[in-house]
Amino acid sequence: MIRIVKIILAAVVAICLIAVAGVYALSEIRLSRTYDVAAADFSVKTTLPAEEAERRARTLMCGGCHHDAGNVLIDEPGVGRIVAPNMTRFVPMYSDAELVRLIRHGVKKDGTGAFIMPASNFANITDDDMAAIIAWMRSLKQLPDAVAGTTQWGPLGRIGLALDKIPFEADLVPAVITPAATRPADIGEYAFKTGCGHCHNLDTAKQSEAFLAPALKPLAQSYSAADFKTLLRTGKGVGGRDLGVMTEVSQWDFSHFTDVEIEQIQTYLARRP
Repeated sequence: MIRIVKIILAAVVAICLIAVAGVYALSEIRLSRTYDVAAADFSVKTTLPAEEAERRARTLMCGGCHHDAGNVLIDEPGVGRIVAPNMTRFVPMYSDAELVRLIRHGVKKDGTGAFIMPASNFANITDDDMAAIIAWMRSLKQLPDAVAGTTQWGPLGRIGLALDKIPFEADLVPAVITPAATRPADIGEYAFKTGCGHCHNLDTAKQSEAFLAPALKPLAQSYSAADFKTLLRTGKGVGGRDLGVMTEVSQWDFSHFTDVEIEQIQTYLARRP
């Protein structure tokens, strides 16, 4: 009987080890998947003053995720630790064409997919805003990493990768896109498509990788113009409520919208059919 038990235990251990090895191998295959998206030449150069180029780049959420020199986006036991890298260090490693491919398609220099970076929204960034982003990023002084280490996946994250249940933005963007040349005068819809829509739906709540975000249309309708401006300037809800990710992104990025742009955004969200 003891011998049989030992054989069974050995078999169970062997099966577990094979399963762990299989999950690891499949997750590595998913992480190393490459995308056949060409890094097309990007010849557009900005004519904007440096301050305006930075302002536009920040309204497109660069700082909210990456901060000044890297930032931990998700740190969940068992799932993993997802790090937005230090832009000041990795941008010099990319050509302009490779940066455009990364931002609009979510495809990194080596052809693999970026995780979380909202390329399906950034695919809508106009050429003049893209030029502003690149000019601003290239002007940044290189800083030491603010976060130790890089993205690491835990066992649950590895299982999700192995089963292809973890979304990569590169899967959502067509290989060929035709962005508009210039930023529209009324940025209401543009702001939703390039930024807000990554976390929020208009009419229903949206579950993202890390949180449940409320529907934007009823929110925009319920806020006064002054409270909505406070929301985008400070990330604080009515009554000064801290809104977590929204608070952080607003303070880093959305605070750079002009008063007119904030009014345009609220008008679009509130009146959208």
